Amino acid sequence: NKDKIKVQSAQNVTLDLFGRWRETDLLANPNRRNDNAQLLTGINLNGQTVGFGYVGSLCEPRSSVAIVQDHSKTASLVASTMAHELGHNLGINHDTASCNCRAKSCIMSPTLGYEPSYQFSSCSYDQNLRYFIDKRPQCILKKPLITDIVAPAVCGNYFVEAGEECDCGSPRNCQNACCNATTCKLQPGAQCESGECCEQCRFKGAGAVCRGARDDCDLAEHCTGQSAECPTDLFQRNGLPCQNNQGYCYNGTCPILTKQCIALMGPDKKVAPDICFDNNLGRNNYGYCRQEQGVNIPCDPQDVKCGKLFCISGSGGKKITCTYINSPEGMVDPGTKCGDGKVCINRRCVNVQTAY
Repeated sequence: NKDKIKVQSAQNVTLDLFGRWRETDLLANPNRRNDNAQLLTGINLNGQTVGFGYVGSLCEPRSSVAIVQDHSKTASLVASTMAHELGHNLGINHDTASCNCRAKSCIMSPTLGYEPSYQFSSCSYDQNLRYFIDKRPQCILKKPLITDIVAPAVCGNYFVEAGEECDCGSPRNCQNACCNATTCKLQPGAQCESGECCEQCRFKGAGAVCRGARDDCDLAEHCTGQSAECPTDLFQRNGLPCQNNQGYCYNGTCPILTKQCIALMGPDKKVAPDICFDNNLGRNNYGYCRQEQGVNIPCDPQDVKCGKLFCISGSGGKKITCTYINSPEGMVDPGTKCGDGKVCINRRCVNVQTAY
């Protein structure tokens, strides 16, 4: 019918507008459940860019998005770019010379090749695993409904669709003794084919631990005895002190500035002194609290530790070098402690008692 946003060549502006549209419009439609959205556009993006997306943003209402230019008549090349941008959303950075895969070019290569990429590198797998462990994006734990699949049901495609009880692939490839590959129905006497609470085609007994507590912000989940699925991942209430009062629980994690520095920049990094965070007052073009239509908005003085993240090397020394990452992933995580009894919410340092 028409464009829902004004698509522009300035990729940062278009990405911001698309993210806002997803948050306010797309997610508001119950018939369009999604964990991530990509905009494929015929507009030429500025410079050599053919794709642009946030790093480590999966499940975030506004930032679990990417934009891709329809840059080639070869569909598989454009698909490679879409996979590349989704990789960024999944917490994966560009490959370096030490990364490898069993192909001429890996999906997260920093340059676009003349042939499509089909494989992620060893580095990509490691970064994605670390992202899932550290950030624990909750939307991926919600199993899609059978009705979410719009294509006609096909027995043997590994997807459990309408009218099926299981789907283990074709009769030739099926390796699941619980499922009849010809009919996509459970074998006689079987209650389930897979799941954390399924064992030898039967439901595990009530009370069996199916997901252990990972840290002091998490809770263990137990099988119900009535389902093959582990119950929804639960965690301690937001705002509960964690890690010896270094932080406060937020959606099952304990976000701490130094841990974020280590995750982003390496094991020798730690949080920078307060003087570095004063850069977020708008004294330069890299420190800010948020962006609006591509424009950096400085932090108010009380919010400087909720904007750009600044780190230093842990080796010490008299000279202080404020290190930062000039990308969306280089911002302080939501829920991070920004003072005694205070946490970062929506880039503001607010009282933990009223934040949640």
